[in-house]
Amino acid sequence: MRTIRLGVSLSDEETEKRYAGRKLDETSFDILVGGEDTEVLKPGGELLLRYRASVIDPNLCVAAHSALRDAAVKSSNRGMAAGLDPYLNRASTRRRRIRSDGTESNTTEAVNQVNSGIVGFFDRYPRIPYCRQTAYTMEHADRFIKALPFIRAVSNVFSGTVPDRWAAQMKKIEETDKDFQIPGTAFTTITVNRNWQTAVHKDAGDLKEGFGVLAACRAGEFSGCYFVYPRYRVAVDLRQGDVLMGDVHEWHGNTGFRNALPGRYERLSFVFYYRENMDKCGSAKEELARAKARKLGDPMYEK
Repeated sequence: MRTIRLGVSLSDEETEKRYAGRKLDETSFDILVGGEDTEVLKPGGELLLRYRASVIDPNLCVAAHSALRDAAVKSSNRGMAAGLDPYLNRASTRRRRIRSDGTESNTTEAVNQVNSGIVGFFDRYPRIPYCRQTAYTMEHADRFIKALPFIRAVSNVFSGTVPDRWAAQMKKIEETDKDFQIPGTAFTTITVNRNWQTAVHKDAGDLKEGFGVLAACRAGEFSGCYFVYPRYRVAVDLRQGDVLMGDVHEWHGNTGFRNALPGRYERLSFVFYYRENMDKCGSAKEELARAKARKLGDPMYEK
């Protein structure tokens, strides 16, 4: 495996000021990883990413693409990743802010709409205060099952490439009710994005001691849409069959698509993770009973 040791980088604060919520172009990186197994170390020696090239059977990608593409629907719930600059993404709407107790406030916020959805399982949060299957998983169980070999193959790459982070997630999986595990994997949840150039953001809600795991399935001809860490000026060309394992608590985003004819290409990106607090969920039956009995003001989780 090729190793790249980074030198000086921007500070986290400088990166946030310069890039947070903005779309990137190809002036945002100097190093492009792709085509050969590579690890990249931060200036202090910590792991930034490990990339494995062509490790997933293309047939599994094709099956997952057809099974999960419809999970990526118009969403107004992706926050900074959808872009904060209205001049960069004009597809926006407004929604009421949600208080921590689950009630709607009188104030609204502008949010950009993107093609994104969630597969697998989700923890409690103010809008829906119980653990549950996502709507797509429940309504399209046959498609979810069709995608399982792909998801398991990605988990196996994770286990062999970053074994300490995989073990941390598996420990949490073992503490989580089987109703809320993606069976045979280190994951509870998958975010599916379609033809979306994400703005610079940090991921939230995933297990801190775990690691971000990404793959992409592609159809048609295009280039670009590189995954970039602007703080370190490193990018990854994530192609079909590749798996990227990276620190998603660093600022990251994508460059735009190039040489892409409208309607003649499609890129699905998958972000696999263990959702924090899933170990605090009861069984599916217990969560349903909780939802029926819950009163306004009840704590989200028992202390």
